[in-house]
Amino acid sequence: MTINRLPGHLVNKIAAGEVIERPASVVKELVENAVDAGATRIDVAVEDGGRKLIQVTDNGTGMGRSDAEMAFAPHATSKISAEDDLFNIATMGFRGEALAAIASIAHARIRTRLAKADSGWEIAADGEDIHEPMPAAAPPGTSVEIRDLFFNTPARRKFLRTTNTEFGHVTEQIARLALPHPDIAFTLRHNGRESLNLPATEATLDRIADLFTPDLAEALLKLSQRTDSIGIAGYIGKPSAARSTTRWQYVFLNGRYIRDRLLGHALREAYRGLLAPGKSAPVFIFIDIDPGDVDVNVHPTKIEVRFRDSNRVYGELMAALKETLNRGDLRPSADAGRPGDLPDARTDSRARTDSLKQAMADFFKKAPPPQPALSVPEGIRPQRDSRPPAQAPRPGPLAPPSRSAPSEPQRTWPPASAPAVGATPTDSAARDATDTSAPREAAPALSAAAPRPLLQIADTYIVTETNDGLVIVDQHALHERILYNQLKHRFAEGGLSTQRMLIPESFSVTAGEAALLESNAELLASLGIEVEPFGKSAFAVQQYPTILAERGVAMGPLLRELLDQLAEDDADGATEAAGERILETVLAMMACKAAIKAGDPLSDAEMAELLDQAAGSKKASACPHGRPTTLRMSLRELDKQFHRT
Repeated sequence: MTINRLPGHLVNKIAAGEVIERPASVVKELVENAVDAGATRIDVAVEDGGRKLIQVTDNGTGMGRSDAEMAFAPHATSKISAEDDLFNIATMGFRGEALAAIASIAHARIRTRLAKADSGWEIAADGEDIHEPMPAAAPPGTSVEIRDLFFNTPARRKFLRTTNTEFGHVTEQIARLALPHPDIAFTLRHNGRESLNLPATEATLDRIADLFTPDLAEALLKLSQRTDSIGIAGYIGKPSAARSTTRWQYVFLNGRYIRDRLLGHALREAYRGLLAPGKSAPVFIFIDIDPGDVDVNVHPTKIEVRFRDSNRVYGELMAALKETLNRGDLRPSADAGRPGDLPDARTDSRARTDSLKQAMADFFKKAPPPQPALSVPEGIRPQRDSRPPAQAPRPGPLAPPSRSAPSEPQRTWPPASAPAVGATPTDSAARDATDTSAPREAAPALSAAAPRPLLQIADTYIVTETNDGLVIVDQHALHERILYNQLKHRFAEGGLSTQRMLIPESFSVTAGEAALLESNAELLASLGIEVEPFGKSAFAVQQYPTILAERGVAMGPLLRELLDQLAEDDADGATEAAGERILETVLAMMACKAAIKAGDPLSDAEMAELLDQAAGSKKASACPHGRPTTLRMSLRELDKQFHRT
């Protein structure tokens, strides 16, 4: 074995592999340098998601010629000078090889000027070639321009995702840096179009409203607690503001965004019993601690840290969270405006809504409204009962049972594949419902000659007798599977029936969510969902599937949940290779929203119709998310429970 000393350019590329994962990593390093330079305004511009161009301009202290010459040198920094400084980090950036690593894999250029200097300096680097500084006209501060990222490392470049995905990561990095520094103004432009404009403010809550939505800011509780060694401040969400992802949870340590399992556990424990399973509250927590009590140099990107006394930090955070939740008013607010409207757009929105309502009222005074002819998948729309009103079942989410023709073979319930009590559904139960190889499962025998008794428990579960025992049905899970199969069949046959909204439903979005909506517009359109920009930071639903309209599903919450799921897939790079999976996710979400819910009381006829609709339904033993729809208990198992065997 021969040991060789690596050349400098290779060392820099190795360092780049540790620090520079994607364009967002470059943005992070450059903006951190701008923050450390004392900037009060930072402008970021990217093209093609950061592949072609990343430019960060600040009005900080700037550099003279000697400092500019050292900017691209490896292991050169103004942040630390002695070993003890490594254990008392008070700046955002400090590693000293970021610019050198970036310059080794891109075309880089720095233009800088000290505030008191008459002129500035410009220095360029192309791969391993660093040019001499040249005098240049420049405003006070520094502008760093990075072009053609990974131009000389194609193996790294091919792992980059789509433009929208990479820009989403850039937006997230700006959010992580802008939240702890509300006194700094930020702008972000993508392909020449402004995406973010965050004015400087003294209030963190204003920064949250500007970055995300005013609706979110209004649903937060103020958090504040300080001891001799730890200060904890910020805002935490009410349970009503919970989302289906943890991406809305931001924890900062001394102004730096971090992820820590122990602190994440504290968040989950504090909200235990307040949130539905799978939900997470948005939080913006800022922890101040003596820099000597934490090591921030344990991860190349400084996103993970090591506390000297982690249990103390955990305890202080837990106490602050519980105290805030205990004293806060957790009741959801009733807003007179449409859910999701932005405060700055409410005046116009309400005026438009009032005008439309008045016009509709005037029209209906003159003539009765026509009955729309809507095409709905069979079995979804409630059917009219032919019996006299006194004998008709009470209104409910299901149609009365459809009787089978006498010539049809008798159907049995439960499906042969229904899991026994205590069984766990297999992953295959949640796969593509259109798999023709999957066996079709039969529905219960509900003929008038031999009806089966039905019992609803807690307005959630349906219990029915079988020839060899009994079956317990989760009414929501089973209806969700039925609707999912019907939606997928309709989609495959040419599309879902849709209707336009008389009054478009608006909802506020972040810059990243707006990009997701634009990039997935074709997918949404294929599902009958049409959304259009509605002001600067909002979208409006113009058209949506009839099944959702008939079930009274609010599109704003559904699209927010969908955006959370798309953001999760986008972060994992799943959207480019799993378009079909995203389609199935959307259909499953639509089916879940439209299905009857746990807690909905059903008549005997409605329960019978639900079981009858499962006739021939594929994979009826599990809902699209993989949860079991039925549990089967045989007489033999009952006998064992009562010690009869």
